[in-house]
Amino acid sequence: MGDAVVDVWVRDTNVKGVPSPGMDDAGALDEHERERWARFVDAPAARSYLALHLLARSQIGTLLGRPPESLRFDRTCPDCDRQHGRPLLVDDPGLHLSLSRSGGVVALALSRSGPVGIDVEQVEAARFEGFEGVALHARERGAVAGAPSRAPSGAASWVRKEAALKALGVGLRVDPTTFVTPRPGVPTEIVPGMPCPTVMDVDAPAGCAAAVALTSCPGGFEVRHH
Repeated sequence: MGDAVVDVWVRDTNVKGVPSPGMDDAGALDEHERERWARFVDAPAARSYLALHLLARSQIGTLLGRPPESLRFDRTCPDCDRQHGRPLLVDDPGLHLSLSRSGGVVALALSRSGPVGIDVEQVEAARFEGFEGVALHARERGAVAGAPSRAPSGAASWVRKEAALKALGVGLRVDPTTFVTPRPGVPTEIVPGMPCPTVMDVDAPAGCAAAVALTSCPGGFEVRHH
């Protein structure tokens, strides 16, 4: 194991007894986050979006000794210059972050060891007809169909792939069917000419799968769960 570290938070916002964030809490968000939150028509999705961004601001603010509402992010998309790309912390670009949510489950990853990506997914969401054709490499499709294989399940494969693509900063602009699911702890070439991310599985609530990836860590990295 190398010296690289990724801190990870995974929370189920549907857990009974946990207060849900509301309108008063949204004051900690920036203008972009408030506008996007207000556009949600599905109340649970709006709640999980708000919870995730408040979690990120709270943890980063604690780490930096800053009020959560003072943090500034740049989300410029490399393709269209709109503010829907990977978030970068303007005042501390050496602190890398990644966000993900699926249903009521939210996930945050922070690292100073390099660009990071995290993804969480409901297991049921990867069981639709045709999933193999949009998510898996040709060599993996037999495993999901029932052929003997050491390949991961559909949801586990998806979160590893998306975490790796997020760490590279390319997201789903790269077709996930073009590469085989990375094995945990093994640096894997995803996009020729780009760094090789390393993926690790992450503890997640029942019914979910989660994974985190870090670039530039040939010696592996430690995942610290919070």
